[in-house]
Amino acid sequence: MGRRKIEIKRIEDINERKATFLRRRNGIFKKADALAKLCNVEVAVLVISPTNLPYTYGNPCFNDVVELIQTPSASSKLDSLMKELEQIKELEEVLRKRQERNREKSDMMGIVDLNLEDLVAFKGKLEAHQAGLKRKHVEMEDLSSPSMLSKNTKKKKTRTESSSGQSREMYELRPRIPRNYLE
Repeated sequence: MGRRKIEIKRIEDINERKATFLRRRNGIFKKADALAKLCNVEVAVLVISPTNLPYTYGNPCFNDVVELIQTPSASSKLDSLMKELEQIKELEEVLRKRQERNREKSDMMGIVDLNLEDLVAFKGKLEAHQAGLKRKHVEMEDLSSPSMLSKNTKKKKTRTESSSGQSREMYELRPRIPRNYLE
């Protein structure tokens, strides 16, 4: 005796209806149990018989699942998260508009907007500027070292009169600043 397809319609015989209800109720509870075990979910099933008797199945417990549904905390958390998402989207839009205004005010193209040739030219300018900075840094280090200070000083003769009336020649040392340093 295999399964056969039956037509879904109201069963007129009361005894047959009750027997079918019991079989189908047990089948629904088995399916709910399988769903809970396979998918690791909480399931609650409420079936009211033709004689108005309630039958329940719950995994882990029917009352726990119903309380979870009735508590507003889950929906209120969802609402608060949705409001926070809306605020973040508004803030993102404000920041995007501010960034566009700043870009327009600065009259500069963003690096993102440059094509390959412009980027290569920009890189060359940056490398040249970096080399110039390194050169100036080395020159400043050379000027600050004591041995180079004596080489890069100009001697200027000055005459001074001593208290005895004799004149003496003295040399005033002044550091010489390279011309390319001032450029």
